[in-house]
Amino acid sequence: MKNILLLATTLILSACTSYQVPDSPAFAADSRWAVMPMVNNSNTPLAAEKAEQILNAQLYAKGINAVMYPASDVNDLSSILDSSAKRKNAKAWLASQNVDYVITGSIEEWHYKSGLDGEPAVGITLEVQSAKSKNTYWRATGTRGGWGRESVSGTGHIVIETLLDGLNIEQQ
Repeated sequence: MKNILLLATTLILSACTSYQVPDSPAFAADSRWAVMPMVNNSNTPLAAEKAEQILNAQLYAKGINAVMYPASDVNDLSSILDSSAKRKNAKAWLASQNVDYVITGSIEEWHYKSGLDGEPAVGITLEVQSAKSKNTYWRATGTRGGWGRESVSGTGHIVIETLLDGLNIEQQ
């Protein structure tokens, strides 16, 4: 009976998360990184910007002091909703930077589910590319549904941390 209960609990909890995190090639800890704009495929405005800030903090915790693309100075709603101008400005900025790797990605989900408890749901894909050749070295994706009293940002933090655990950072 205990084994059946343990198996049922494991199946229920595992249904709330899904990760595809391959091991990455070795990246030197002293390499220079840039966080570039993420694509917001969710229905939540500014979800990508929130995830980028969490990503930058998580990289720092792993020993990578990444630079962030400069914030765009936009004042109108159409510029906020159309991220192509932001990506264009970030690419122009990147051309003037001396960085080895770029980390970016997309937000697939960043919201609270509707219903009685309103659990958070987050889906993120991360990608590491060479800043010079644009070759992709690593890509990982993950989704997680949180519990009723958990925040979307807290759930996003967990997803990003789990994804970044796949990065192989060699300390010198």
